Amino acid sequence: MIEYTLNMAEEISDEALTDPTSGLSAGWAVRRLEESLKRRRGRGEVAGGSERRTIRLAIDPSIGEETFIIGHTRSDADYMAIAGGDAAGLGLGCLHLADALDRGDDPADIPGVRIKPRFSIRALKVNLPWASYRQHESLDLHDQAEREFSFWESLLDHMAHSRLNMLSLWSLHPFHFMVDVPEFPEARSFALQEMDQWQQLWRRVFRAAHDRGIQTYVFFWNIFVSPGFMRAHDVCHYCGNWDYIGDGDDSELIRRYNRSCVRTLIDTYDDLDGIGVAMSERMGGMTPAQRADWVEQVIIPGMHDARRPVGLCLRVPHSAGLNNGGSTDRASESIGRDLLERVDVPGRLWTEVKFNWSHGHSTPHLRKIHGGPPSDVLWNPPPEKYELTWMVRNEDFFVLRWGDPDFVREHIRINGRAGVAGYFIGSECYIPAQDYITRPDTDARYTWAFERQWLFYHLWGRLLHDPETPDSHFQALIDQRYGQGVGGPLLAAMMIAGQTPLRIATFLNFTWDHTLYAEGMLNRQGIVTIRDMIQAEPIEPDWMSIRRFLDAGEKPAGPDMLTPPALAARCLEDADEAEKRIAPLDGATGNLGEEVIDIHAWAELSRHFAHKLLAALSLARFEAAGRETDRTEAREHARRALEHWRKLASITEKRYRPIPLQILGDQPFSWTELMADVQRDLEAV
Repeated sequence: MIEYTLNMAEEISDEALTDPTSGLSAGWAVRRLEESLKRRRGRGEVAGGSERRTIRLAIDPSIGEETFIIGHTRSDADYMAIAGGDAAGLGLGCLHLADALDRGDDPADIPGVRIKPRFSIRALKVNLPWASYRQHESLDLHDQAEREFSFWESLLDHMAHSRLNMLSLWSLHPFHFMVDVPEFPEARSFALQEMDQWQQLWRRVFRAAHDRGIQTYVFFWNIFVSPGFMRAHDVCHYCGNWDYIGDGDDSELIRRYNRSCVRTLIDTYDDLDGIGVAMSERMGGMTPAQRADWVEQVIIPGMHDARRPVGLCLRVPHSAGLNNGGSTDRASESIGRDLLERVDVPGRLWTEVKFNWSHGHSTPHLRKIHGGPPSDVLWNPPPEKYELTWMVRNEDFFVLRWGDPDFVREHIRINGRAGVAGYFIGSECYIPAQDYITRPDTDARYTWAFERQWLFYHLWGRLLHDPETPDSHFQALIDQRYGQGVGGPLLAAMMIAGQTPLRIATFLNFTWDHTLYAEGMLNRQGIVTIRDMIQAEPIEPDWMSIRRFLDAGEKPAGPDMLTPPALAARCLEDADEAEKRIAPLDGATGNLGEEVIDIHAWAELSRHFAHKLLAALSLARFEAAGRETDRTEAREHARRALEHWRKLASITEKRYRPIPLQILGDQPFSWTELMADVQRDLEAV
């Protein structure tokens, strides 16, 4: 057991706060607690004798990993104790107490607690713009931001505040801008000075993560090489432009190179906690069994060659056949489970499954994974040798802020089954680094993109840490940011308005990234048309499509079925209610003003969706029966849908720039930019 007393004037060494095994530290959290104590004293909230209050910090392994206990050990409450099962647990305890102080709580009144995180993996997915999964301006524009340590430091600060405990970095082949491989000097793609700059950056990032109790993992795909290696050996020409679809080079040379990359990466960065591997890209022409063999013959040996153990996230094959597309079946998932059960990994082993493919913000029920409908192979029976994590991707709202703690709680309740170690949140098509969304001529100010959606990270991180976290906690966070009394109406409005993208995604359905962008009402072909609405088959079986509703004689097909008219009614009612809740904050300026504007934007999008749905329903009725009244109703709903899109465009145009968006290719996205397309579709009715 390590014990020491926290006093205002006392400096505690980082070494005493660091776990020698994991390298994780409570140093940042202790400093954060000290700052909260100083702010409290500065506000005059410390009574005369209270300055002598002692807060004793302790690390006691018997408590358990990441677990902490806060208690008053003397009857006069002048003595508090925070004990963590490890450095990460101690850090979480310090943050818990700091939050209470920042809310204005008196330490004497803070109740004793014992909290063990609900999930041990609370991960953020951040794509790197180098050797990126896709090539697009929306990723390239973050090049300079992600080279700046100040971005990573700010992001890690926010992750720690949000109780997210793992930073995962994703690139097709990150090795050439992280390491020099001794056996393959020709693989170097940068001059020595630039390579040194890269390594200084990553060492600082990984060290800063550990100081905040956050693990780091580097994720990559197969089969790729560095541009320098490609040129030197005249192989893997697809690495010249990072084209990831097709067959890969499975030669012995490429295997040796990748094995050395894995070993060198681990040996170069002492504060790197693990790697993640995807068995999909550039593994065309290989069966699931052959892809598994690649991992066993290349990646696992590379890990064993390293001088220390690290963890592995092993993503099972996404394709049941020989192509790169998403197609799974029970047999391919069984191969994945067999691999997970037999691989000999020197550290922690877990796998990650895409929850509802690329659109995790839809329904909290698991309806599909990458490749199609899921089986229960990976979790039934619960695994013993490996753990499971869910990837809740967000490819549906990059501009408008979203926040619904009830959705997160329900997600955890339904899917936190035995064997699930945690969750990932993040995007493939959006990087939260450079703020390329906010207009520079507004009165809102953000240094980094993630700051725009600050509450999103708090909701997921804190509820994954403790699902019992009440709404009042998030209201208090909002009050601290924007002023007393703001949290109540803003969170209430966000929870109602936040249903909009969930309903759009659930009704329209989806597969991979570009099949839907909910806040823009976009699919691969462009805007979601009236015809798309008629043909849509909702992902939820108890949501009726327009066709199914008409075939059932415009009656619910069973108890608790949601019909298109009922869905539209909910959207309209919630739009009105959200704006009613946010009314006390109308007229706000600065960053709060943007939060308020987004509620109105979601409300207008909800009304647009509702009337477009009703227009599609009326048009389908007209096409089936030829009644002129149905065509008249379709025209009226189309007119109103267009009116609400026009309002949506008007209020967002003043705040947000047209942005690059992968689903649109070279066409910039804004609701104003899409006005003509929406108008043409609706006027055609």
